[in-house]
Amino acid sequence: MRAILAPMVSQLGQDAFPGSPPLLEAKLAQPRIRAGVVQRPRLFAALDRLSDIELTVLSGPAGSGKTVLVSSWLTERPDLSPAWVTLDPGDDDPVRLWTYVAHAVDRVRNGMARPALIRLGTPRPSVETAIDELVNGLSGHDGRVVIVVDDLHHVRSERSLRSLAYAVERLPRGARLVATTRSDPGRRMGRLRARGALGELRAKDLAFTVAETRQLLEGAGIAAGVEEAELLVGRTEGWPAGISLAALWLAGSEAPREGIRQLSADNRHVADYLTSEVLDGLDAKTRGFLLGTSILDRFTAKLCDAVLCTDDSARVLVDLERSNLFLVALDSRGAWYRYHHLFRDLLRIELEATSPEGVGELHRRAAEWLLANALVEEALAQAAAMGDHDELARILTAEHRRLIRDGSLDAFMFWLEWLPEEELARHPILAAYGALIAGVLAQPLSMRRRLATMAEANLHLSGDREQLYVRTLIDLSCAGLLADDLRVSLEHATRAAELTRTDIHELAVPVLAVLAYVHYLRGDSAAARVTAEEAINRPDALQSTHGLVHAEATLALLECDAGHPRAAEAQARHALAQAQEFGLSDVWSSALAHHALGEALLALGRPQDSERELERAETLRRATEARLDHAHSLLALVRARIARGRLTLAASELDAAREQLDAFADVGRLGPLATEVQRALDAALAGADKVVEQPTFAELSVLRLLATELSQREIGNELFLSMNTVKTHTRSIYAKLGVNSREAAVRRANAVGLIEIGDSPG
Repeated sequence: MRAILAPMVSQLGQDAFPGSPPLLEAKLAQPRIRAGVVQRPRLFAALDRLSDIELTVLSGPAGSGKTVLVSSWLTERPDLSPAWVTLDPGDDDPVRLWTYVAHAVDRVRNGMARPALIRLGTPRPSVETAIDELVNGLSGHDGRVVIVVDDLHHVRSERSLRSLAYAVERLPRGARLVATTRSDPGRRMGRLRARGALGELRAKDLAFTVAETRQLLEGAGIAAGVEEAELLVGRTEGWPAGISLAALWLAGSEAPREGIRQLSADNRHVADYLTSEVLDGLDAKTRGFLLGTSILDRFTAKLCDAVLCTDDSARVLVDLERSNLFLVALDSRGAWYRYHHLFRDLLRIELEATSPEGVGELHRRAAEWLLANALVEEALAQAAAMGDHDELARILTAEHRRLIRDGSLDAFMFWLEWLPEEELARHPILAAYGALIAGVLAQPLSMRRRLATMAEANLHLSGDREQLYVRTLIDLSCAGLLADDLRVSLEHATRAAELTRTDIHELAVPVLAVLAYVHYLRGDSAAARVTAEEAINRPDALQSTHGLVHAEATLALLECDAGHPRAAEAQARHALAQAQEFGLSDVWSSALAHHALGEALLALGRPQDSERELERAETLRRATEARLDHAHSLLALVRARIARGRLTLAASELDAAREQLDAFADVGRLGPLATEVQRALDAALAGADKVVEQPTFAELSVLRLLATELSQREIGNELFLSMNTVKTHTRSIYAKLGVNSREAAVRRANAVGLIEIGDSPG
């Protein structure tokens, strides 16, 4: 369906501003090392010893000194080329994550990551393909590159962690990844640990020694001997942030030893106590600046001015940096800063405790400035933080084109789902876009239908042209999803086509591509050809690449049906080349092209190549609900399985296709096709020995994921199944394969041709 829905997505943001987001440089800058930072040669040596290991993880709580340590080590190692990325919660998306990593690598040598960035800059890009391009660039570099991913704990999704593991397993010699995190990066790293590709430094390794503590105290002008240093290490358990905070507090003390003893005398929470002591020692203006700007994850002087309604933030920041008050410079020019994470968290607690009534206004001013400076996602976060649903909806409505143009579809859906139902109902354009993008992202059908219904019910709140646009989007998503009878899909597609021919011209190519495929499935080849050619010949076709690829794939299917497999192969390969050029290789946009190529290759007597293409099509079209496009690819795949003799697998997939077709009253040409495929399978089975009891298609889906590192709970999340259902399917798989363990099931399934080790589970 993405082939059908995403064309609109690529069209909507073309008027957005050019260039990289302003925060890019701040997140790609290695933090500057301020004067007085304690050098830690023992940990430098530990990092050096891990140089031949692909991934090094520094894991410890906030204030463990992870970032400072890595930056200091790189400063002391001029032979290493750092590519630094600082993550935040918005980076838990594979495309966004690797876009930043690729930009960082490109700064090591200009152009080294350009192919990867081109891949990542396309609509719905293939992250794995982009990583391969990045690895190729690193392979051709003579020096030693260290990719630093700071604050990896913000990355939690399985997709993002899987992409990191994929990259680590392919890093060339001379490149390594160093990550800092407050928590372990999940079981996805277990495989790396097992094969010796993961080195670790933990909190106990990062804790300050007595000698390091004494060096820090002396650097702060505090006369301290070994005994005082030992006492401070004991009070803080070597926690670097606690020791640094103590040094700030003790700097003006005439009796540092007594001060150290008081650190935990009356307070169990050392950080809270020390922070209050630090703040109490500041003048009112500086204290107000720290508290007011604590709502910001990153900031510039101009942003601070806007939030605090002042004009001297630049001077205050210079003073704070000079005083070593937990301010981290994020770029070499001193334009962007952040607070030490722990210090920022404590400042926020203090702000809520002392001035709760003013927090909302601070967020509002921050949102206004961020929006004016094209930082849309950050502005949305500030609007959400102040709890203003109306403001969030207003920003999302005004800026959705920019978000979509920048490929932030997941971010759009995140904020859309954050809005209450009553707020979303007042913005039918948001609901319509949500319905469309839910389909593009293969989210459950119930979500798409709920949003489409909401948009339609509130059309009266929109202007005349916007009503037509919303109706076109709804019809496009309904027709393209192919989750209704073909008659219903044809009605939606025909109505949308009429609107695009008279008013909504910008959606003409994808709508006509949808209509052509619906005609094809209904068996009207002449109408399918005329409509597909109309889409391809439109002057704006090259600007609607998703629809263009889909229309060309439909023509390839028609060539194959007409008995011209070589022409079909050429047409399908051209469609896939275009898909690859525009970064559509791993989205639904290319599914029909893979399908058409698979059918052409089967007709040319190349079943193994055909099976590979049809597997790709089936994977890209796979959904949790019955859909006719998925059933179509399953039937074609079964024909390839039969040609290769993989009959047990073919039988399971044919059952799945028939089950999907049974959900519809009107399936067009797919009904006769299913009967034809069944006859071919019956004939093949008649002359073959039964190898194993046939698993169901649902069991096959679980079996494919058993061949990965996912836990049963994670498999359930991937397939939208409960834990108990996954366990039930797993027990049935074991019984049918005659095994009693996961590893044995995978080996047996591979041996009998149910899966092939190394294949992506999709």
